[in-house]
Amino acid sequence: MKFFAYLKDRLLPVTLYILVVVIIFFILYVFEYNIFIIFDIIFLLCLIGVVNLSYDYFRRKKFYDKLKNLLVSIDNKCLIHEMLTEPSFLDGKILLEALYETNKYKLDEIERFKLKNQDLQEFIEMWVHEIKTPLASANLIMENNYNYVNADINKELAKVNDYVEQMLFYARSATVEKDYLVKQVSLEAIVNKVILRYKQDFLLKKIVLNLQNLDVIVNTDTKWMEFILGQIIGNSVKYVGKNPQIKIYTKKFKESVILFIEDNGIGIKKSDLPRLFDKGFTGENGRMKYNSTGIGLYLVKQLCDKLDHKIMIESENGTVVMITFPIGSYINEIKNA
Repeated sequence: MKFFAYLKDRLLPVTLYILVVVIIFFILYVFEYNIFIIFDIIFLLCLIGVVNLSYDYFRRKKFYDKLKNLLVSIDNKCLIHEMLTEPSFLDGKILLEALYETNKYKLDEIERFKLKNQDLQEFIEMWVHEIKTPLASANLIMENNYNYVNADINKELAKVNDYVEQMLFYARSATVEKDYLVKQVSLEAIVNKVILRYKQDFLLKKIVLNLQNLDVIVNTDTKWMEFILGQIIGNSVKYVGKNPQIKIYTKKFKESVILFIEDNGIGIKKSDLPRLFDKGFTGENGRMKYNSTGIGLYLVKQLCDKLDHKIMIESENGTVVMITFPIGSYINEIKNA
């Protein structure tokens, strides 16, 4: 708090005080008091005014300077009222009480929102589990009564199933830390399980699949990694070009294993690459070809971050997705957490 700013705020009472001192001076002068007594009284009045003004300024300055510093220095602004000592002036006490009440109201609102969000998440999870039963039954009916029409319907049902799964993982993504178990798993087993889901697409689109060096152990969560790879491989299948090929392989380094999912599809525009993981971003190819939602890669990035896996995408002739699995110290950190 600057002194001149404070003085400007107190301009009216200071002006009135000076006016009173001047009036007292003239009254004493008119009644012919001794000039030395008059100056002593005026000096004493001025001294009292300066001391009072200085005391009031410095106690306010101490409080408001600390408040401003806390606003800059701490991340959780809700704790400000707990870190401030109660001031000795009335408006400071009112401000502190207002901070306490607004913070209490905010915390209550957050708690109410959490409960509503939890109810919604539980409903979504229940709905997803319920809807999967008729979807599975429909798939089974189509397979047992195979014809070209049913095959097309089966493909659409598979898409519905993917979107349902995407919704479930989206609902859980905010609390993924409560729903995952990082352990050593076979990357080859996860890849094979995901590929099996897209077996019909590989056959119908005549996609050549090339798997190399997948017999490695990585530290990850099986369920979440299956979802991540499902989204990536699903995109590769979706955006295939002529003579389609998908190559999946690993490279092992001293502190990491990198999984590559490489295709020769239509690729991604260079201008779209920086925004691929943004929520709701579809890119030009996604809008033109498949009316994409832009949620899949957003979820993939969120889950990779939670699992401490780095993900990168490059696209020149086709697309290459790289997922980095740290080895060594990370599994120890999980165990000690």
